Parts: sequence; C-alpha cells; structure tokens
Amino acid sequence: MNRHFLHISLALLVVLTISSCKSLKSNSGSGLKEKSARVVINRYEDNFADFKTANGTMKAKYEAEDDSQSITISYRIEKDKTIWMSAKLMGLLTVAKVYITPDRFMYYEKINKTYFDGDFSMAKEFLGVDVNFQNLQNLLIGKPMFDLEKKQMLFDENTYIFLQNVKNILAYSASIDGRQFEMKSQSLRNQNNESLVVDYERFQLINKKKFPSKIRMTAQNADEKVRIDLDYRSVNFDEELSFPFSIPNNYELLGF
Repeated sequence: MNRHFLHISLALLVVLTISSCKSLKSNSGSGLKEKSARVVINRYEDNFADFKTANGTMKAKYEAEDDSQSITISYRIEKDKTIWMSAKLMGLLTVAKVYITPDRFMYYEKINKTYFDGDFSMAKEFLGVDVNFQNLQNLLIGKPMFDLEKKQMLFDENTYIFLQNVKNILAYSASIDGRQFEMKSQSLRNQNNESLVVDYERFQLINKKKFPSKIRMTAQNADEKVRIDLDYRSVNFDEELSFPFSIPNNYELLGF
C-alpha cells in the first residue's frame, strides 16, 4: 500500500484550493444576509441525520498520477468520541486499521509493517492551524468542518457559500445546496497553496434524514494531485459497537 495513500486517506485532512468566486454576488444588507444565513443553517441542520453511533462499510478508491487502488473499509463511529476503520483488500484481507479519539490518532498497516501513534498535532504541521477530531468527523458525515460564519455568506445559482479564514492562515469554504439543503462541498487552502476539496456527490435518506452516500476528496500541492472517492455501501445507526485495536509487535513507528 502506497505510503502517501496512508498519509492522505487515513489522516484525511491534508491541504486544498477554494474555487473561484468571481461570479458570486453577496446578499445586500447585513440584516438580510444574517437572517438568510440563519435560515440556511437551520434548514440544513433539520435535514441532517442525528445519531449516537454509525457503522457499516464503504468502498474507497485512491487515484494518483502513477498509482490507483481500491479497498473496502468497515467503519464505526461513536459520535464525538471515536472513529474506527478497518481496511481490507478484496474485502477479505485486513491491511490497515485506524483508531481515532479526540486525544489520540493511531493506525497501522500490514504490508510495510508500519504504525503511527500520536495526536492531531501532525495535521497542524501540514495546515499550520489546529485541526481536531470534530473537523475530521464532520468531513466524513457531511457536516461543516468549521463553524459557519453567518456574516460571510454568498449566494449563486441556488447555492449558499460560506467563506472564512481560520486564524488568518487557512482559507475555508462550505457550499450548501439551496434546494435540498445538503452540503455540496467543503474546501481548505493553506499558505503554501496546498489544498483539499471535498465534494459530496450523493446523499441518502435514512429514517427520513440525510447522510452522505458518496464523497470525493481531491488533495493537491505543487508536485502532485491525489483523488480519493468514498462510497458508503451501508449505514446503520445507534447499534452497540466495540472498537478493537492493538498495534502488532515488531512494527516500525512511522514519522510524518
């Protein structure tokens, strides 16, 4: 398994560009803008699936200039507490596991016999700002990675676009469909012009609430471009879950 694949697909929060906004028009009047933004956010939150736990399987496809791979991932999420993933080749052979909590980020992969045991400080090295468990969880479940600023909303072609800077270092945008009130995309760009764009291509209804069905992530820097597709094959809510994880003996610690 490509080492860079692990760095990007398992850490997920590595870098990216905000789409051009030359044709966007801001709502006129601060009162109207803030009221409209509040309505958009409330409608979006009302549509979104609420759960204590989520689990199922997804198909992940990785594409770079000189490499492409597909794996099956079993995932388990205890909301705001734990993200667990087990990656399998051909749906049979376990090749990697991930265990993430608000305070810890751990994974290992079997092909090269390497592991990582640390926290989210590694993401700060890439982005220059603090990235936490909540940001990563929200990316996976189709919620805003950062709190949306009501005063920085643009509207164009039935899409509401929220723009903001995170500590004046990281540019962030989130686009919400004005008809379906679904997340369309999120994007990040740091000062080095490294970027991450997350497109939510499909949603599914579960108990009349919405949850992502297909996510496409595109990471890019000056040297390379990587695309990762996540296709949720099954989603189950509020089942009792366990999160088995232990790093095998004689594995090499992986440094970022």
